[in-house]
Amino acid sequence: MPKRIIIKDSDLENAEPVIEPVEEAEKPAEPSIEAEITERKEDIMLEKAIADADAAYELVLGKIDEIRIREEVTQKKFLDDPGMSLAILKKLIQRWDSMREELIRYIDDAIERYRKLAELLEERFSSIEEELYFNQVELDTIMQLESQGKPISVSKKEELENLIPRLREGLAQLDKKIKEVNGRIEELKRMRENVYEATSYKRLADDIFTQIVNSLQTKYESPEEAAVKIRSQVEIIAQREGIPREYATLYLWKRLKGQLRTG
Repeated sequence: MPKRIIIKDSDLENAEPVIEPVEEAEKPAEPSIEAEITERKEDIMLEKAIADADAAYELVLGKIDEIRIREEVTQKKFLDDPGMSLAILKKLIQRWDSMREELIRYIDDAIERYRKLAELLEERFSSIEEELYFNQVELDTIMQLESQGKPISVSKKEELENLIPRLREGLAQLDKKIKEVNGRIEELKRMRENVYEATSYKRLADDIFTQIVNSLQTKYESPEEAAVKIRSQVEIIAQREGIPREYATLYLWKRLKGQLRTG
């Protein structure tokens, strides 16, 4: 900043110059075009990662629903159609198990996409956190200078006072999103570990089991004992025939109905 030096007309040897600052208009700092382009590219990358991960998750849910519906239809068909043999049932079950193996690949893909999304969110969080601390230090410095009676930039102080709350809000939103993404990853992991439970249909078998207990409880001392004995029979059939418990329950009910008709 240029300064004017004014020399008094008194004794030049003893005179001291009086320095007066020349005021210049303070220009607000403007973000560079390169910084804006970089930030926009990061936004686009993050938006795409979110869209890709969510699309992969929706695909997984769609596949789960499809398998569950197939299970429901198969169970009802096996229960109601006397001509549907156990051999045919096993072939159909194998098909649905193959679909579950394919589902695991879709789940793995969704997990990977959410992991990449989490990395991008963590990077954005770290960047904003650094910016927040830098601007907080700047504001604290200005306020300390002000408390000491030193000249400060009022516009810069106001700018920082407006910026810091926005950065904190941005961090809070990112933290919430990161937790949501990590929660989704854990949900997908549980689906993968229990893929049969995630895709099985149990309502029909549960209803049939209750009917069997009600039909046979007079042969036992209590309904509880009847449930234990019948559940044991279901387990034996499931292991012997190599079919899930739901189908073993339906198979037991068909056998019992045949015995009743024969009797």
